[in-house]
Amino acid sequence: MGKTKGSTVLTPVKLLRGRRKEALEVLPPALHHYLDERIVVASWYPEDDVIALVKACAAVLPIPGDIYETMGAAGAKGHLEGIYAHLLGRELSARAVTLWKTQHDSGELTVGATTPDSATYTLSGWDHASREYCRLLGAYFVEVHRLAGAAEPSVVHPKCRSTGGDVCTWTVRWKQS
Repeated sequence: MGKTKGSTVLTPVKLLRGRRKEALEVLPPALHHYLDERIVVASWYPEDDVIALVKACAAVLPIPGDIYETMGAAGAKGHLEGIYAHLLGRELSARAVTLWKTQHDSGELTVGATTPDSATYTLSGWDHASREYCRLLGAYFVEVHRLAGAAEPSVVHPKCRSTGGDVCTWTVRWKQS
């Protein structure tokens, strides 16, 4: 099963630690260690754990709206305003592909079908697929575009491995300035 970097795990873990008692009630026992152990941003953690941690956040936190969209946007913001801020000055496709490679040990992300007001992301060979994770990634891509200056970006997810597709695709659209 695929792995992701600790910087992806850190946000939901921090939120759950703030509500430890409730988190212990909803987290599977095998994940309780996240509430105690130091998360090393450069270490690798199971991809499946990320969604389980985010689901636990949804159960215990009063976050309005879609938790997966909220967490995806927060992840992008944390990366691009934090440890990976230097990538904001690069071309968008290079930025997205570089971020994926730094955060995941499986899957190949490509950016194609780019127009002046849209970009299509395709993720192939990823050994983790769930509707929840795909919603999180769609929001991540939207936030990447927003941080890059796109006006009112939005996303559609026409192909998904979790529903039988061979790849996952997301198309981000924005308004022309």
